[in-house]
This record gives sequence, structure tokens and C-alpha cells, in this order.
Amino acid sequence: MSDVHSGNGRERRVAPRHPVPLEAEGIRKVYTLGDGSELHVLQGVDLRVPKGEAVAIVGSSGAGKSTFLHLMGALDSPTSGEIRLAGEPLAGRTSGELARIRNRFVGFVFQFHHLLREFSALENVMLPGLIRGESEEEAAERAMELLSAVGLAQRVTHKPWQLSGGEQQRVAVARALVNEPMVLLADEPSGNLDARASDALHDLLFRLREERELSMILVTHSSELASRADRILRLDDGVLAEQ
Repeated sequence: MSDVHSGNGRERRVAPRHPVPLEAEGIRKVYTLGDGSELHVLQGVDLRVPKGEAVAIVGSSGAGKSTFLHLMGALDSPTSGEIRLAGEPLAGRTSGELARIRNRFVGFVFQFHHLLREFSALENVMLPGLIRGESEEEAAERAMELLSAVGLAQRVTHKPWQLSGGEQQRVAVARALVNEPMVLLADEPSGNLDARASDALHDLLFRLREERELSMILVTHSSELASRADRILRLDDGVLAEQ
């Protein structure tokens, strides 16, 4: 089902551009606490994100925004309801199958960049491709393309601790996109950056969204970032609704 994408004269397999990359129906998430009581975090959430749409999710701290994002990215499983990535239902999948689906269809950007300190920027971005089974040459070529796209062509040999906070987050964005996902999930992506670096990161995300037809879900407390999305949804009391 994958499209064939021609880069530098070579063909490579990439994720097909499904018209509705991400769908969720009736998602509930319930945690059982130590005293036997239940904590209902999500209560019947529905969401449909077409190709190329950016959705911002806002709400108070502890409302379940990060939990919802983890469910959408197959990092966790709902108590009930159905999630589909590129039309593929996630329910009943083994952990190995979910890992392959994540690696193929989803890119993650978190508030903390989670770069490996001992690896260079290039090596950090190469990792998902290597895990996917690409050769070192292929992974390095793709990583270089993306680091150039995010403005870090001259910083590829630098370790994370040699980069500014904004540069580290741009490396994280490049890493999230290296397997050409259909969906980018970002959890407070500029939460640790100053105003200038935040603005630069927001510009980058929306430029890449346009260039790559990315669907995006942005969990954020930033009104500036949320205002750039096509839709703003608010999560309160386990319910997701248009703001």
C-alpha cells in the first residue's frame, strides 16, 4: 500500500497518504487507583483529523491532554473505543505490531527533546531509520536532508549539549519526520523555549506541515501556537469539544 518516493535517483517506500490519517471513536480511558476507585480521564472522545489538518488541543493541567495524545500515537491503549491510524485499527495489536505502526505513520515531538546526549545531531535523527531497517547510508542521507530543512546543516556533528534549546528541539522535529510519517503529535513542543525560539519553532512546524501534507495534533498552553491551527479543541472533564 505504500507510495514510492524518488529522492536522489533512488526509490524508497514511504507511508501512503491516507485521506484521514487519524480517527478516534468513543475513546474512554479509566485508571483503577490503589483504593479500588476509578479515575475517568477520557469519556467517549471522538476525533477525526484529515490529511494536512492541524488541530490544537487545549485545557487545564491534568485534564488528560497528554494521555489522549499517547493513545492517538499508539503509546498506550484506551479502555474502550477505537483508534485508527491510516485506516488501520489499533485494537488487538501486539506490542511489536504497534511499534511498527508508530514507526511507519507517526512522528512525536515532546516538551523535552529526549535526544541521546552521546550522539551527534545527525546520529540522533538517523536512529528511527536504522530501527526501521534502513542501511546506515540511507539513514544518514535522509537525516542530512531533514537537518538541512530545519536549518541545522552546519550543526550536524554537534552533540545535544552543544546546541541551544531551540536547536535541540529542531533536531527533535527532524527526528520525528525522518520516516516521513503522516501524523505529527506534539506535546507542548515549545514549552521549554523562550519567546523567540518558540516563534521560530512554530514557524518551522507549520512550514513543514504545508510542505509535507502533515496532519498535526498540538497539545499546548500557548495561545499563539493554538491560534495557528485549523481547529482548537478543549479537553475538560474527559470530554473534547470545539472551543
